[in-house]
Amino acid sequence: MFVNGISTLNAQDISSSEESFFGEVQTYSSPILKTYFSDFRKYIKPAAMRRMSSSVKMGVVAASKVLASINITQPDAIIVGTGMGCKTDSDVFLENLLASNEGLLSPTKFIQSTHNTVAGQIALQLKCKAYNMTFVQGAASFETALLDAFLQSISSKNRHLLVGGVDEISKYSNELHQLDGQLKTEQEICNFNLLDYASTGSISGEGASFFVVSGEKSEPSYASVKDIETYNQLDKEGLKNKALNFLKKNELSTDDIDVFICGNNGDVNYDDFYHSLQSDIFSQIPQLYYKHLVGEFYTSSGFAFWLACKILRLQEIPEICQLNNFKPNSSIKTILLYNQYKGRDHSFILLQAC
Repeated sequence: MFVNGISTLNAQDISSSEESFFGEVQTYSSPILKTYFSDFRKYIKPAAMRRMSSSVKMGVVAASKVLASINITQPDAIIVGTGMGCKTDSDVFLENLLASNEGLLSPTKFIQSTHNTVAGQIALQLKCKAYNMTFVQGAASFETALLDAFLQSISSKNRHLLVGGVDEISKYSNELHQLDGQLKTEQEICNFNLLDYASTGSISGEGASFFVVSGEKSEPSYASVKDIETYNQLDKEGLKNKALNFLKKNELSTDDIDVFICGNNGDVNYDDFYHSLQSDIFSQIPQLYYKHLVGEFYTSSGFAFWLACKILRLQEIPEICQLNNFKPNSSIKTILLYNQYKGRDHSFILLQAC
């Protein structure tokens, strides 16, 4: 499967240039990283935007940008992964339900709060009646959506599939994450020092990443997706074996990996999963991380996928993402992505240069 177009919105100033990764890199002193992009009116009519949650706006804009970048007006499928859906509208609906003593309510907020709202709104904006699917699989939601597109690209190679992941920040979710120890509690925090805090929890983020993929290679192709695998639960030894078997299945060894991108988020309870690979079978390979830039959220791996595609296109590694001092020996041809969330929803994605 070939990636022909890429787009992402998150807490960083994403460069509009094909020749760079970021505009001005954003620094945050809070454990909550909200999306940086704000020019939604350029893509959405004001009347429609008033009824849209943050995730819908991000999803519609990211989808519109990637389609416009390769001059496609109608995708042959819309496939979205989301961990929480339109959480803010869900909160508002439940608040109204309690305030009315479970009486009669306007159904608008409930309709807008379902997980498939983003995919539905994208279809409405595009007037697209093609296959439309939303996957809700925790931290493997984006990977599951990508796997659906991967299978469809095999069965029908000449279709252009719009696939992405999106999640938004919710006030109540953040409060619950704070109580649950999922957010950093240091009085002074800087996102660029995320891995320096010897504490539990991480920083929360939001964003949308969308891609146009196809079974056929084209001139603008960024990368080729060779394989995707997800696992609900793994121990550290099992993780190493799965990683090696994943590479072996694709007739590769660790020596064939030019860049290893992983989802370290600074949580001392769970970053050991990454360390077990980084200090062992991938110890001599350039390692990157990214959640200090965009925060932790269920579909943050969509940004890692965007990052990998850009690296394969530009043939360079953004210094701000480097974990170690190793550099690729030659041209960057193969990138492995690994992510997990709280010890669950492990995923591997293998990309190669076209």
